[in-house]
Amino acid sequence: MSISSNLQKVKTIFKNGRFENPFGSKLVGFKDVYGYLKERNKIEIKPLTDHEKEHVHPVLKPDFSLIKKEYDAKKTMRSTWIGHSTCLIQMEGYTFITDPVFSRYITPFPYLPIGPKRIRDPACKIQELPKIDFVVISHAHYDHLDRPSVIEINKLYKPKFFVPRGLKSWFLKNGIENVQELDWWDEVTYNNNLKLIYTPANHGSQRGLFDRNSSLWGGWVVKGENKTMYFAGDTADHHSLFKSIGHHYGPFDFSLIPIGAYDQFREFMKHHHCNVEEAVRIHKELTSKRSFGVHWGTFILSTEPLLEPPKLLITECEKANIFNKNEFFTSKIGETAIIED
Repeated sequence: MSISSNLQKVKTIFKNGRFENPFGSKLVGFKDVYGYLKERNKIEIKPLTDHEKEHVHPVLKPDFSLIKKEYDAKKTMRSTWIGHSTCLIQMEGYTFITDPVFSRYITPFPYLPIGPKRIRDPACKIQELPKIDFVVISHAHYDHLDRPSVIEINKLYKPKFFVPRGLKSWFLKNGIENVQELDWWDEVTYNNNLKLIYTPANHGSQRGLFDRNSSLWGGWVVKGENKTMYFAGDTADHHSLFKSIGHHYGPFDFSLIPIGAYDQFREFMKHHHCNVEEAVRIHKELTSKRSFGVHWGTFILSTEPLLEPPKLLITECEKANIFNKNEFFTSKIGETAIIED
């Protein structure tokens, strides 16, 4: 099944307790993963130097005086990068957070030193955040759905959680009751004046050994009366998926697009993550006025140099005739980007 030339909305396929990816990406098995890890372990990933930690890729304390300051909701949005795919978004008078991950390790065992470890701390602690109105979760992978983080956010702020189809039961088991799950292209209204749409992605979802694709994976459109933003979650490229999203819901005032974990061993990762060249193409296909690169510089998930993604972003934007450095950009962890007309 594929998206036709008229950019139709592809529906989910659910068989035998699992969702199928209709976008053509290879479903990798244990043999593929083993082969990838065997080759990956031959690559030495250089750690950040002290200079890079302090000056190139530092962790800055968010400017909470700016974040708490009133803004013109008709003209302005604010986005603060907490790290990885976690961004604090302020638009239309609401504050929400994307894929909140604050733990030191991304692992099924969050209180043990097992699994990928943060190379850069989150910009702040959860208790330092302003009041969170709602949370959007893209999919179930541990670097996007962190159990300790969502439990603490729920305890402190009692937000609404919008999650993919198949994940509501997980939240209920963890004591989070104000949760709504959506299928691809489902639309819901929040507080009568904000619309959320769950959109497809070319990826997958899993938390355990036997639950592959038992819940959906995707991105989020958040559409207000004045502004519209898009969060891609994790995704590989596809020849018309993002044209379809842009066609139905764009243009976007602001988008969060992954630019990391594409890997030197591209044959494996191309089925899961877009590279920087593809991310720039996605930005254009979405008809996004401004985009921000996420999903890099926080965890070591693949073998590209840690600081390569933002450097490549500049190069690939120039190749795509995007010469305004503020059109598709990155920032230091903790910085707040102001998106204005």
